[in-house]
Amino acid sequence: MRYGFLGPETTFTHQALLQALAEGPAGATDAEVEIVPFASVATATADLIAGDIDALMAPIENSVEGGVSGTLDVLAATDAITIVAEQIVQIGFVLAAKEPTALEDLTVVSSHPHAQAQVQGWLRAHVPEADVAAASSTAAAARDLAAMDADEAYGRAAVCSALAARHFGLEVLAEGIEDVSGARTRFVLVAREGRIPARTGADKTTVVIHLPHNRSGALLEALEMLRSNGVNMSRIESRPIGDFLGRYSFSIDMEGHLEDRRVAAALRSLHRMCPVVHYLGSYPRVDGTRPEVREDFEDVTYDEAHRWIEDLGGMITPSSSAG
Repeated sequence: MRYGFLGPETTFTHQALLQALAEGPAGATDAEVEIVPFASVATATADLIAGDIDALMAPIENSVEGGVSGTLDVLAATDAITIVAEQIVQIGFVLAAKEPTALEDLTVVSSHPHAQAQVQGWLRAHVPEADVAAASSTAAAARDLAAMDADEAYGRAAVCSALAARHFGLEVLAEGIEDVSGARTRFVLVAREGRIPARTGADKTTVVIHLPHNRSGALLEALEMLRSNGVNMSRIESRPIGDFLGRYSFSIDMEGHLEDRRVAAALRSLHRMCPVVHYLGSYPRVDGTRPEVREDFEDVTYDEAHRWIEDLGGMITPSSSAG
């Protein structure tokens, strides 16, 4: 198995992948697993679809910044991949430099934009004169800084994990610089289409939908289809479709599995209404939380209602015998 991740090594995505592999089926050896770093989720997804890797770990949601737009957009762009698992990683940041440096001497601080957003208050308070530069990942910011010679690196720092700072031999200038302590990022493990883990009873289902254009109340109608089947959402986010202004898709996480009658009924309703429904998978919740399901939304009630309608259908007079 070849697993892709947003690299280089020591990114939070790398940590999420290592967690997933550690929790995987017993008996797997390092010789049977290869992990491959990528500079972007889009590049990794292209290789996944092409068959060059077997699965991909990607960040999808942060407790402070919300959805990770790059991942959401890639997932919305294709129905050839399926989410098969999720992981959650506790997020913490340090400010690191190649050599010990006074904060007032820093002129450039680099990191991934999502990381920058989570430390912007600290940066404004402690290094207000420094420019903030974007990197493809927190670990890439640390790696690139470590590769510079002393003169080029002077006045530069990186926002990264403590693990990345140690791995690349950087000096930690400040730690615990995140604006909100206890922040977490959720990651999803994505495989090529066709793999849906069996129901566990503590599952999520993810879809991306497009609403009918210029139809008043269309979003309310879609949400009502979930409500009327007792399906609770744990996340909903809008992303521009890109064809013209005012057109948005909606990425939705719902509690439950495709095997749950209530979830299947809700998906059938969405498919009837929406011009596009990308089913992105049903998979176990990493926290193991089971949803509270009302009695009238349990599988048995759907099955009984289905049998009842079938019985009623047996009473219909065939059209050839009518009149």
